[in-house]
Amino acid sequence: MMKKKGKTYILLTVVLGIWGTIGYQIYSKLNTDDSPVIIADSSVSFTPKKTIAKDTFSIDTTHRDPFLGKPYHSKKSARVKRVASVKKDSVIFPQLRYKGVISKQRSAQNIYIIDVAGTQQLFRVGKTITDVKLIKGNKKSVTISFKGKRKTISVSK
Repeated sequence: MMKKKGKTYILLTVVLGIWGTIGYQIYSKLNTDDSPVIIADSSVSFTPKKTIAKDTFSIDTTHRDPFLGKPYHSKKSARVKRVASVKKDSVIFPQLRYKGVISKQRSAQNIYIIDVAGTQQLFRVGKTITDVKLIKGNKKSVTISFKGKRKTISVSK
């Protein structure tokens, strides 16, 4: 049997060893040397991969009739040629957006704000800017004439 002091010294040594090991692991994790290691290797060479030719295939579209055992042929329909009707030159309007109206309280003349192809223009009834003529308008919509064709545009938000 060992005496009490002997057991205490042995346990104290074991505890200090365990705590020393834990402390060393924490210290080594916090103080790592992160300097990059450079290895001089002059024998580096590049060899590209060999390309593999892709396998191609085709599908045979001849189908066999399961009842007769003969190749299936679909009936070809007679093609009807349609005569294209002659269209008149359709007028392509520029991009138009009706933004709103400016009016004086006691005046009958209104100024309409219309966005023509990305630029805002101020129109009065009867005024023409770049072949766009304002025929009539109110707070909700305007009627525009462009190369003889009329179009009604409602206010955009």
